[in-house]
Amino acid sequence: MKKLVMALTAGLVLGGIGEVTLPTVGKAATAWKIVKTKNYSDVAYYSKATSNKYMWNSTHTKKIHNLKNYPRTTWYVYKQIKLQLGKKTGYYYQVTNNNGKVKGLVYHTYLTKGDNPRDAFAHSAVVKSYGSGLAGIKSVREAAKLQADILALFPGTILNSSYSNDARNDLNAGVSKSVTYSKLNKNASAIGIFTPYNWISTSSKTDYSKLVSAALDAQGYTASKRAKYKGYQIGIYATPHGYTSDYHNWPSGYGSFGIYLVPTGDSKLF
Repeated sequence: MKKLVMALTAGLVLGGIGEVTLPTVGKAATAWKIVKTKNYSDVAYYSKATSNKYMWNSTHTKKIHNLKNYPRTTWYVYKQIKLQLGKKTGYYYQVTNNNGKVKGLVYHTYLTKGDNPRDAFAHSAVVKSYGSGLAGIKSVREAAKLQADILALFPGTILNSSYSNDARNDLNAGVSKSVTYSKLNKNASAIGIFTPYNWISTSSKTDYSKLVSAALDAQGYTASKRAKYKGYQIGIYATPHGYTSDYHNWPSGYGSFGIYLVPTGDSKLF
């Protein structure tokens, strides 16, 4: 019995609160309880772990991931939790990765504040153009989905990233005096199709493809006419939802789009 007590004591000293698993003895407390919480707005952290540092499930009953296996991941903290087991307490972060597929509890000292220096996506120019952070990443992904929905309505066209950037710029130029229209906007060979900035509801139930199709039809770009642009270069930008708290103070603009169509033979001119 003396050896068992000594072994348990050593485990408490060496393991740290995030790593200790005590055996059930009699009626001793065996479940961690949440005694305090604090919400965060997806604050970026990362792990420098090269040895075993674990992520736990939400009830702190099972290790679900080893942080050393995520050397390039930025974790986003959305809640701090104070847990208690008997007389022991510890602060944990509730975290998620950037797509929400990996999430759990991490002992707070295991993480360093900031974007992971090795996370190329978090540091990319396109994410920064939406304000950075998890909000920026969500916006990038949604903008790509909306772009794909519109591209499907122009079968056989060739997506051109430079023209897509021009479409984004010129859509913003329509609502901001500080933005200058692109050269493409002034060229007669380019066909521009734009919507007003606020033209649809932001409902999550919105069928975006149907809305865009109806808006195109209203401007004379029916399915039969769109089919005639097969082989054209196309630039597409559609405005995603805003995911930062500040965005709610802006006009939403969700779903407003800009499209440029350029004959492939003329695309080298722009």
